[in-house]
Amino acid sequence: MDLKRLFYGSREVFGLDIGSSYVKAVQLRHDEHGYHVITAGLTAISGDNKDKPAGISEVVRAIRRCMKSAQIKTKNAVCGVSGPNVALRRFRFPSVGVEEVESAVLSEAQQVCPFEEGQYIVDYQLFTNNTGGDLSEAKNPQDRGAIRGVLAAATMGVIGHKSQVVKAASLNCVLIDVDGLALLNCFVECEKESRGEPTGVVCVGSKYTNFAILGSDGVPFVRDIPHAADEIVTDIAGELKVSLQAVRDMAAGKSDGDVKGFEDSMKTAAGAMTSDIARTLRYYSAQEGRKVRKIYICGGFAGAKGFVELLNSQLPVEAVIWNPFNKMHFEGGQGGAKLVKEQGSRLALAAGLAMRTI
Repeated sequence: MDLKRLFYGSREVFGLDIGSSYVKAVQLRHDEHGYHVITAGLTAISGDNKDKPAGISEVVRAIRRCMKSAQIKTKNAVCGVSGPNVALRRFRFPSVGVEEVESAVLSEAQQVCPFEEGQYIVDYQLFTNNTGGDLSEAKNPQDRGAIRGVLAAATMGVIGHKSQVVKAASLNCVLIDVDGLALLNCFVECEKESRGEPTGVVCVGSKYTNFAILGSDGVPFVRDIPHAADEIVTDIAGELKVSLQAVRDMAAGKSDGDVKGFEDSMKTAAGAMTSDIARTLRYYSAQEGRKVRKIYICGGFAGAKGFVELLNSQLPVEAVIWNPFNKMHFEGGQGGAKLVKEQGSRLALAAGLAMRTI
């Protein structure tokens, strides 16, 4: 299934991942040999108080610094959204005319999306030729000829806020994607040999953990877990009675600190997140009849000291750090090459956004 468009929309674009702590930007070029990295940037969002959320002006300054350091010339940004104000649902309709599909999708969205009527935007994608995904083997005769696909909905508030921030940075937000779908598209493009059985991608951000599963039939399953890096860091800081920055330094391996205490505290602090991941794995297995056996970890917290080892000890699947840039060619300078080699897992979402076409 090709999920190349969602929400608004070929111009030259770059992927812009605006997080709570960092801004990430990636620009790619695609040809018959695969994807080439033109440039990439990673910039911290610095505020007056590192323990409090940054304001819009601070985020805008970080975007501009990131653009400058990466030397990105185009102003056409592809951004992503996730969290409780975004919903992704599959749908199946009896065989209907092409002109009726859109109204059927909108009607379905009204029934399944937990948002106030009239306060959200909907887009959808049909499974390719309606023979891909779970349509490939229609066991029930009445399923044959059915229309199936996936719809995405996001509140006007979350889309408006993202667009406002990008516009304030003097950029054009030409397309808004769903974070989980962007991650899966990046996975499909970079890990073709890993296809064949359900595989999960877990992106651990500051506020949310995006858990996206690509089924063996190519059908996506996406869930945003409300437990992520900020919660883990805050809980560890409280347990060890140290500052948030001290915990971040220990996680990054920049401080010896109380390493044993840090690792013990992380097991407890990450408990809610690992429990949600395990619960989601069980749900997916029960619904699809197939088990996920491997998950690829990316995002800002993926490289935290002992984190992937913790996941392997707590989850019934193999967890590995994922750097999609290992499967790409780099065309930029040495600084950018070093960045994608050492910090590529943090830039995975930005890479997925950069792969979108409009």
